[in-house]
Amino acid sequence: MSNPDKTRIVLGTAQFGSSIPKDTSFSILDSYLHSGGNLIDTAAIYGGGASEQTIGAWLKEREARSKVFISTKGGHPSIPDWQRRITKEDINADMENSLRFLQTDYVDIYFLHRDDEDQPVEVIMPILDKLVREGKTRYIGASNWTVARINEANAFARENGMAEFSMSQIYWCGAVINKERVYDQTLVVMSDTEHKGYAENRMPIMAYTAQAKGLFSIIRDKGCDVLTEKMQRTYLNEATMARAERIFDVADRTGVSPTAVSLAYLLYDKEIKAYPIIGTSRPERIAEALEVFSLDQSEIDKLFA
Repeated sequence: MSNPDKTRIVLGTAQFGSSIPKDTSFSILDSYLHSGGNLIDTAAIYGGGASEQTIGAWLKEREARSKVFISTKGGHPSIPDWQRRITKEDINADMENSLRFLQTDYVDIYFLHRDDEDQPVEVIMPILDKLVREGKTRYIGASNWTVARINEANAFARENGMAEFSMSQIYWCGAVINKERVYDQTLVVMSDTEHKGYAENRMPIMAYTAQAKGLFSIIRDKGCDVLTEKMQRTYLNEATMARAERIFDVADRTGVSPTAVSLAYLLYDKEIKAYPIIGTSRPERIAEALEVFSLDQSEIDKLFA
């Protein structure tokens, strides 16, 4: 596998246009583009459309559509009743709204935000294939699907000449996640089983919450006690703390932030091609995250020792 570059870092935009104001969102997008990034991730559910609308306004004002790849997601369960929405009507409605908000004729990757395992893949894949054939998306992806369901869906698509899932979004970061204690059990977490499956099918991963919300920088600077209860429940265990020691050692020696160092666990995984999604409310944090690429091989080797 070739060494990763800055285009492997994805910009997450969940709070754009809502808790992150439009002007700040524009500054973050500008910083990301000027730093060499080119893949922006959003979703229909983010801010009730505010994220997509903010990105669409930025694309138009900066005339940047040809300079970036856009991924968005639809089919998220309804809130607050959490009813599943993996139907032809819901997926098509989400796609049309996303294209309108983003002010574009197509997106580069369209993810289903959740699975509905009560729906056979024979029902779901033709809906997505039609979106590709209509030119509304170039590729399709699965977000929070198990690798087993992805493999089943792609086998059906292959047999029937349809578009296959080309990428997956999964909860993956430098910490070892306590899957059974994650706040939302509809999220699919990287595990030994999932990792083995992706290593075998060679599908690239877009990893969300890739920075673990700054976990390692918080622990080094302030200790574990200041972590929120949710962060402690999700991330704290012996395996995470063992990694933390290695991350702190590299960070102290190189001057790269622990949060940035932790991204190396994804970028330099020997079996999976990962695209970590980073999120920030401050434009200067983009450059900080990209410092992971300044680590030399000897430092990376220490992380995996």
